Formats: sequence, C-alpha cells, structure tokens
Amino acid sequence: MRHTRRTALTRIALVATFLTAFTALAPSLAHAATLTPRARMYRATNSSRLSNGVHQAYIHYTMSKLARQHSIAMANRGYIFHTSNPSSFYLRGVRWSTWGENVGVTGGTIGGIEDAFMRSPDHRANILNRNFDRVAVGTYRDANGYLWVTVFFYG
Repeated sequence: MRHTRRTALTRIALVATFLTAFTALAPSLAHAATLTPRARMYRATNSSRLSNGVHQAYIHYTMSKLARQHSIAMANRGYIFHTSNPSSFYLRGVRWSTWGENVGVTGGTIGGIEDAFMRSPDHRANILNRNFDRVAVGTYRDANGYLWVTVFFYG
C-alpha cells in the first residue's frame, strides 16, 4: 500500500509541476501571438544571429520609424529597392562606421522572409556581420496582405 501511495503522490507532483510550468509559459505564448511584425522580424534577425554565434543586435526605435517609411515607400511603388543615401536618411547624427540593409516583401510569414534572407549570401552576410551591433526594423502590410520589410544594420 505504501508503494502505491508513493506512486500516486509522485504522479500528483508531476501533474502539479506540469501545470505550474504550463501556466507560467501560457502568457509568453499569448504574448508572442500579439507581437507586431516589426517585433517578430527583430526577434527573427537576432535568432539567426545568436544561432550562428553572433551577438544580439539592439534595436534603434527612432531609426526603425525611418525603416518603416522606407517599407511604405516600397509598397507604394510596388517593388523593393534600397535606400539611395543611408548616411543622410538613417545615419544623420548617429555615430557609425559600417552599415548594411536588407529589404524584402512576402505574402508569407516573418519566418519565411528571414529564411529567404539567410539563403541569400548578401543578406546573410548583413545578418551575421559581427560589426553590426544596432538594427532598425520597419515593416508595412499593404492592402493586399503583402508584408514589406526593411532591416537596416549598422555598427
């Protein structure tokens, strides 16, 4: 009887542990579902960096507003293009020595566009560049549901 009681107590403890862990995890899962596309793109960028042994890049929120303006401009024109003069657009008044820019559009997911960036040698080089310690991320979803993305890196 004692062995059975111990087994039952162990099962109860395991269930209680599982429920406690799930309850603690549930808010973060709900929170992840409510993240903006910009926040998800920023996370995806850093996930790629960290999984390849590169330090996290910190987001520059003011510059991210400019990156969003660039994403809107691409959506309005209907094609992707790079910033013609980033030193006067993004980097005015900012201390920097090197920069890079990834732009894209997707009808799919943030994960899908990050995967596409990582398969492209030039985009991958920007994401994994150890000299970049700051990033600006701008996203814009157009009326057709396409997500236009600008990720600007600098260091």
